[in-house]
Amino acid sequence: MLLEKLLNIIEENFPAASAVNDDKIGLQVQSGRTEIKKILVALELNDEVLKEARKMKCDCIITFHPLIYNPLERINNDNRIGRLCTNLIKNSISLITIHTNFDSFPKGTSYILAEKLNLEIIEFLLPDTYLENRGIGVIAKPKIKIYTDELIKRVYKICNSPIRYSHFNPKKQINKIAIVGGSGFSFLQYAINKKVDAFITADITYHKFHEIDKKMLLIDPGHYEMEQFVPEAIAKFLKMSLTKNDNLKISISNILTNPVKYYPETEKYLTLQKNNLLHNNSMVKN
Repeated sequence: MLLEKLLNIIEENFPAASAVNDDKIGLQVQSGRTEIKKILVALELNDEVLKEARKMKCDCIITFHPLIYNPLERINNDNRIGRLCTNLIKNSISLITIHTNFDSFPKGTSYILAEKLNLEIIEFLLPDTYLENRGIGVIAKPKIKIYTDELIKRVYKICNSPIRYSHFNPKKQINKIAIVGGSGFSFLQYAINKKVDAFITADITYHKFHEIDKKMLLIDPGHYEMEQFVPEAIAKFLKMSLTKNDNLKISISNILTNPVKYYPETEKYLTLQKNNLLHNNSMVKN
C-alpha cells in the first residue's frame, strides 16, 4: 500500500480536525519509502519497540502517543527523540501518530474503558462543536446497581494497577460516571456540570483531590493503565478499512512501554499488564 493511501485511510477514520488543538498527530517521521507492507502498532515508541519493528521487518510504526511534541532544535543521539528519529530514518521506517483524533473517535479511548467496565454509554462528556458523533470523554451509567467500593475494585481489576481514589462514601450508589482516558482532569468542570457521581481519569494532582472535597468520587488508575487497550483498537479499525488487495500486514507490539513501577509489587502489576498486552494482541490477527 502506498503511504499516501494509508494516511488517507487514517484521515477518513480519525480526522485531524477531531484532534485537540496543537496535538501532534499524523506523519511524524517519513523514511523515504512510498510503499508500506508491514505496520507495527504500539502505544508509544521507545528503543525496544523500534528494535521489535526492525526484527519484524516493518516499514511503518503507528503509535498513540506522539514521539515529537515540541519543535526539535537538533537531531542527534544524545537524547531519546533524536536517537529514535535517526534510527527510524536509517532503517527506512516511517512513524505515524493517531492520538486525540482517536480519543474523540466514537469508540475511542474512553469508550473502550467504559465498555470493559461493563458500563452503558450515554453521551460524550464534551461533544465536538463541529464534527458530528465526535467528542472527548464519555458519560456512562452502570448496567447493574453498583456502589463506590465495587466500582473501585472493578477499575482495579481491568487496569491491573494500584488505584488512587478520593474520600467518598464506600456504600454510595454510583449512577452516573464520567471517563476521560489519559490526562483528563482539565475536563473536571464538564464532569461537574453533568452531575456525575464518579470521574475516572489519570494524572490527578494531590491538590485536585483536595479541591473536589467529596463532591464526587475521583478514580485515578494511571495514564498507561487507562490507555493500554488502544493499540488493539487502532489495529482492528485499520484492518476493517483494508481490502484484500491492499496487501498490508498489521501487528501489535508485544513491548510493555509503561515506565512506571509499583513498590513493593512491581513484578505483580507489570506481569498482569504484560499478560493484558499479549491477550489483546492475540485478539487481532491478519
